[in-house]
Amino acid sequence: MGRFDTLALMPVPKKINFKKISFPGIAITGVTGGIIGSFMGGLMPILAMGLLGAVIGNVVWALGGQRFFVLIVIGILLGSGLAVFLSGMDAALLGAGTGGAIGGFISVNLNMLRPRDR
Repeated sequence: MGRFDTLALMPVPKKINFKKISFPGIAITGVTGGIIGSFMGGLMPILAMGLLGAVIGNVVWALGGQRFFVLIVIGILLGSGLAVFLSGMDAALLGAGTGGAIGGFISVNLNMLRPRDR
């Protein structure tokens, strides 16, 4: 019994492997960043926002956000599909954004409710 007994209860830090490139994370957020850049206008904003999105996607994927990305993509597909069904093609972008946000929200809540291993 001593100070070293409490160390066994501490969580093990997650090791991040940034050498492993995560193409799904890069693709999802890179394309999203490029689309956001297209609303700004010009080639440079498209490239800059696409590159920033790719970097963010790689970091989130390396930190273990695979389920997060999958639920966001499912939310985008369902949200845009429902918006097109209800209002036509004009509402597809709004539905995709809303569905992606709800998918991310659900993913974060599922991750918080998941029991932790000891």
